Amino acid sequence: MCAGAGDEDHMVPPKTHPKWKELVSGRLKVSFTLLATKFFITRVTGRAKIDPSPENINSLIDEAYAFFRKNEKVAAKDIQAIFWQETK
Repeated sequence: MCAGAGDEDHMVPPKTHPKWKELVSGRLKVSFTLLATKFFITRVTGRAKIDPSPENINSLIDEAYAFFRKNEKVAAKDIQAIFWQETK
């Protein structure tokens, strides 16, 4: 399966993007605009703190990726803030 195949029309980057790990582990701080995103990420980062094993982090990345692909249109500003903002 090719990671980039069919993803040209999506703003959600592949699961291999390094910011996924930063996001689910709580190392990436973002001010979310969508309340659902804030709740979801709070739950995911809490689970990552309880079990920081690589297997769990990968599972949480899968979950986060699915969440953002499913909600790509309504969470567009949050996706942009996570993956496409300039680091200060």
